[in-house]
Amino acid sequence: MKAMKKLFAGLMMFTLIFGVSFVGSAFASGDEVKLIDSDVSVIYKPGYVGFSGNVDVANLGPVKNVTIHYTTDNTTWYNTSANYVGPTDGTREKWHFGISRTDASTDHNELKNLSFIKFAIEYEVNGQVYWDNNGGANYYNEVNHTVPLSSVILGAPNVVNGSSTLSNGEFNGTIYVKNLNPTKTVKVTYTTDNWATTQEAFATYNGSLNNFNSVERWSYSINVPGATDVKYSVSYTVGGQTYLDNNYGHNYEVN
Repeated sequence: MKAMKKLFAGLMMFTLIFGVSFVGSAFASGDEVKLIDSDVSVIYKPGYVGFSGNVDVANLGPVKNVTIHYTTDNTTWYNTSANYVGPTDGTREKWHFGISRTDASTDHNELKNLSFIKFAIEYEVNGQVYWDNNGGANYYNEVNHTVPLSSVILGAPNVVNGSSTLSNGEFNGTIYVKNLNPTKTVKVTYTTDNWATTQEAFATYNGSLNNFNSVERWSYSINVPGATDVKYSVSYTVGGQTYLDNNYGHNYEVN
């Protein structure tokens, strides 16, 4: 009996060590997968809650899966798959995920009365699993306490192009930046003649995009009379460093 107990204990110890080693190797990753941005949006009257985001992955093989693991109560974890958007710089790809619910639907009831969400990203390719779990802390977002009722967090980038419109000679847009320092400059570089000439304009601060004051929204409104097409990039200078979002070298376009 004692011999059997020792054998069982030895097997359990072997399993434990093997399991820890396996998990460690599975979670070891560099820049194979990186969160770009994520958003939690709420519209109270229809009971709408949305959770979405974008992920950057290294193109390591033709067959791959990107899965978001998330919890809304620190107890039960759920999975949702990201979908391929397209290539970025030739060696990497952009993927998008998004789920939502309303009072008229029974889908994703875990989002009902949402206060916070924690999540990590799993990237499976060539029989290997890579993670972006925010350095082991997991990503965290929560419903914004003030208008707008949309809370944005950024992953790897320090600046992300938000949205833009071109209407009646007005070029308007938003830019999201990490709040790395109180003193910062946010600009848009644009052209109305396909880069024959370029111009710059400064964006202005519009407020924090989450309860943690970690991401700010900046906006611009530029008069471009007669323009039917505007190409542009955005930049963020802080602490002597300039960060650029030029759509992976392709620049952005609005018309």
